[in-house]
Amino acid sequence: MVQGVDSEDWAGYGQSLGGTTAYEQAIARYDELLASQPDLYEIWAYRGLALEHLGHLRDACANFEQALKVNPEFALAWHGQGVALARLHEYATALQCFQQATKLAPTDANAWYNRGNAQIHLRQFEAALSSFGRVVELVPHDYKAWYHRGKVLFLLGHPYAALASLDKTVAIKPSCFYAWNLRGTILKKLDRLEEAIASFDCSLQMNPNNPDAWYHKARCYSLQAKTTEALEYLYRAVKLKPLFYAAIAKVDPDLRALDPDQAFQTLIAAATATHLAPPSPATHVRTLKSSGFLSEKSLFATFNE
Repeated sequence: MVQGVDSEDWAGYGQSLGGTTAYEQAIARYDELLASQPDLYEIWAYRGLALEHLGHLRDACANFEQALKVNPEFALAWHGQGVALARLHEYATALQCFQQATKLAPTDANAWYNRGNAQIHLRQFEAALSSFGRVVELVPHDYKAWYHRGKVLFLLGHPYAALASLDKTVAIKPSCFYAWNLRGTILKKLDRLEEAIASFDCSLQMNPNNPDAWYHKARCYSLQAKTTEALEYLYRAVKLKPLFYAAIAKVDPDLRALDPDQAFQTLIAAATATHLAPPSPATHVRTLKSSGFLSEKSLFATFNE
């Protein structure tokens, strides 16, 4: 039992501990306070947040529920409950919580953002578009909200509007490599291949170990019948994620120009057979050279950057 301590000061101390990631200590402080004042709904919610940070998601939910028993209109508890449930992949129930949170706190951009994410998982794309639209109204420089807005617009079949949203994303956050990726994917779909390649290049400048960009860049070159470049970039993608990209490359219609090339067949077979990685760069180089695909100069540039 806590005696001679102001409850607000005690709660603030617990929050400060949580802010330094000392979540176990914060929970201990909250427990002492709740032992004497069990109806402090804010403390139940803060305790739930600490548990959520520690990954104890079911226990966190129980704490948020306790807070809501005392005060059903406490938006923070609804929001925290939604986050914990979303992390448990219970998106429908999480969405109900986020809806309550945004109803009670309509200017909470984080709640709207999480509401939109839950709606994406539930394939409620029109609703998600509205949620992310609300986020960028509240926080115009939230690059992640602009990104998700662009993704949803693309899924809804509005590529030009999606590009405009993604342009906002990269203007705010040029290092957002996955926004450059999606932007390139949309440009490729619009047959604007050179612009798509430029977008993938921007993505790779930000994150060279980004297999999606290497793979989609290979697709663009394959569609231009530039098999040498396509093979180089496909190799980079498969090297980073062998089984996944080997599997899709075998059936991707955009890569069918590579089918006659022995280097392509060798790369896919090796990646699939080993379940680990394709041949080493030196082995791959020998295959390409024997097929007449690359000069010594281009080989050096490709595998020694």
